[in-house]
Amino acid sequence: AFADSPAFHLAAAGNDGTNNDVRPHYPSNYDLDNIVAVAATDHNDKLAYFSQYGATSVDLAAPGVDILSTVPGGYDTYSGTSMATPHVAGAATLIVSAYPQISNEQLRDALLGSVDKIPALEGKMTTGGRLNVNAALDRAAG
Repeated sequence: AFADSPAFHLAAAGNDGTNNDVRPHYPSNYDLDNIVAVAATDHNDKLAYFSQYGATSVDLAAPGVDILSTVPGGYDTYSGTSMATPHVAGAATLIVSAYPQISNEQLRDALLGSVDKIPALEGKMTTGGRLNVNAALDRAAG
């Protein structure tokens, strides 16, 4: 289904603290150009203790610890790669709104090619970095 999909998919890497290169997590482990796997970082730009990772199977990280979210009747904080992935989705949406003709390949390049390299993430994901929305938007502009 994902391989035949024209959509750009963002997938949370998982919250078991394990290496997805060794123990795959789906759908984030599908090796497809239209899927980006997202890990979680904490407020110190460290890989969150619970975040799954993978030097070849996880693409980038985004903030995922103590993220403020809406809940029925108000707000609460949550942690997880499912809290990190919406940061990347928001960045992708911003890029597509600014450049509606952008291809999935160009969008992927803008997101992954503009991360802030973080020493603590080196070797833990393909980019070794955390999402940088401004840099991604600049990269998409060409």
